[in-house]
Amino acid sequence: MKFRLKCRVLSIALFVLFLHYTSVALSLPEENDFHSYWYNHGAEITRFELEQSRYGEIHPGHAILIFVTEPFLPDIHVKADYESSRKKSIPVLKLNLIKRFNTGIYDYSMMRSVFTPIPTEKQQFSKTLKVSTTRQDWCGQVYLQYNLEEDHYKVKQYSYFEKEGDKTVTIPSAYLEDEVWTRIRIAPETLPLGEIKMVPGSFFTTLRMIELGAENAFAELTNTQEGDRGGVSQYTVTYPSLERTLSIRFNKNFPYDILSWSETSPSGSGEDAIVLTTKAKRTHSVMTDYWNKNSVKDLELREELGLVK
Repeated sequence: MKFRLKCRVLSIALFVLFLHYTSVALSLPEENDFHSYWYNHGAEITRFELEQSRYGEIHPGHAILIFVTEPFLPDIHVKADYESSRKKSIPVLKLNLIKRFNTGIYDYSMMRSVFTPIPTEKQQFSKTLKVSTTRQDWCGQVYLQYNLEEDHYKVKQYSYFEKEGDKTVTIPSAYLEDEVWTRIRIAPETLPLGEIKMVPGSFFTTLRMIELGAENAFAELTNTQEGDRGGVSQYTVTYPSLERTLSIRFNKNFPYDILSWSETSPSGSGEDAIVLTTKAKRTHSVMTDYWNKNSVKDLELREELGLVK
C-alpha cells in the first residue's frame, strides 16, 4: 500500500514538473486592433527555447524576439529621439531578435534589428528600411547593416575574419529574409509567394560566411486548423542553391504571434558538413515597457520570461 502511494505521489510530481517545463507562459493583451495592441502596452517580448546548429552539432540556448513600434527618421535611418524631429518621422515596427548559445567552452551572442514601416493613411506598405546585425563569439566580432536607398540596398560589413573582411556592396532591391518576421506581424498577406529573389537571413550569411546577394528561392504559405486561435499558418522559404529551408509558424489571426521556427541547412565545413535543423519554440511571452524596467527590483520580470533558472 505504501509502495503504491509513493508511486502515485511520484507520478503526480513528475506530471507537475512536466507541465512546468512544457507550458507556455503568456501575458499578452486580447485586442484585435493593430493600434490598440501595438501602441498601448509597450513591447511584446517572447522567449524561445533554442536548438542551434553549429560546427556539425546541435547546441542548446535561447532566443528572444522583441517587437515594438517606434518613430523612425526615413532620411537618416535612426529613431527620432526628440520632439522636434518626430514631426519628420514615420512609424515602424522594430524587431530585435537575439540568440544566445554556447559551443563547447565559448559562447555566441547574436542580435538583429529590423525596421519596417507601418502602413498608414499617408504611407503605403513599403520595404524594410534598415537591418543591422551583430555577432560576437570568442574569436571576434561581425557587424552587418542594410540601408534601403531608392531601388537598392547599400550593405556595409565589418568583420574580424579575412574571408568576410570590411566591404561595402550594393544589392538590387529584393525581398529580405530578415523582414519576413515583421511582415508577418504587420500584414502576412504581403508575404512574397512562389518563385522569388530573396536575400538570405543575415544570421545565416555571417555564420556561413557566404557572399551577400539575392538568391533564387521558392516561398509558400500553408494553413492548418490546429490551436485555439482560428488556426496556424506556416511560411516556408526554400533556397535550392544553398540547400536551406526556413519555416516560421504563427497564429493565423491577429496579432499573428510567432509560435516557432526551424532552419535546415548544411552545418560544419567541407566534406564533414552534415544537414542539421535549428529549432526554436515559444516558451514565454509578456508585453511591457522594458525601457522603464531597469532597476534591481525589475529582475523578477526575467523570471516571467523564463530567463532565470
